[in-house]
Amino acid sequence: MKRHDVEGLIQAAGSGTRLGLGPKAFVTLGGITLLERAVRFFESRVDRIIVAIPAAEHERAQKLIAGAHVEIVEGAASRSETTRRLIAAARAPWLVLHDVVHPFAEIGLIDTLLAAARQTGASAPGLRNSEFLYAADTGRLLHAPGAVLIGQKPVAFSRDAVLRGYAALPPEGLATDPSLMDVLDRGGAKTTFVPGSADNIKVTTPADLRLAEALAAASLGASTGQAR
Repeated sequence: MKRHDVEGLIQAAGSGTRLGLGPKAFVTLGGITLLERAVRFFESRVDRIIVAIPAAEHERAQKLIAGAHVEIVEGAASRSETTRRLIAAARAPWLVLHDVVHPFAEIGLIDTLLAAARQTGASAPGLRNSEFLYAADTGRLLHAPGAVLIGQKPVAFSRDAVLRGYAALPPEGLATDPSLMDVLDRGGAKTTFVPGSADNIKVTTPADLRLAEALAAASLGASTGQAR
């Protein structure tokens, strides 16, 4: 069901340097681009989707996702500045920020996140760590398995809270690439974490893409089997 007080924001401005296949938005997975997957993720839930794309790729993106419900803005060099531009283009009181590099987020997660965010101002999926975590510089044990949450996408939050958070950042804070969670905290929102999923992987490296291709093939196989 579409929610008329919610807009979907998509980070799709990454250069894809580590992946080595050009801009991440146009990497193909299961026959469609990561950009198209992200737009489809939102289509049944929101009336308006705002996508941040590298400036040089605007026309290419337009051909893929043209539609009255999709608006394209120019992405920035940093993830945090791209996020600021997406939020600046938004109008709805509630926003859901997604990223093309998370192609397997379940659509129902949008509803779960919004229900939690409406109570505390923000919500995100979190996956408990499955291994011991050690300090990179000293080798000291920091956390046992299950003690830390690994944040995933998407993130749902109040537009008012995030705008208050940006206004509360010191001038030097804008130059240090602040995290969205920090900004929301400064704006008075308390981020509620809902259970994440091991399948909600982040595609950053060639190894990640190979795993994503396996997951996509398994999903297609399961769908084909059910249709028989």
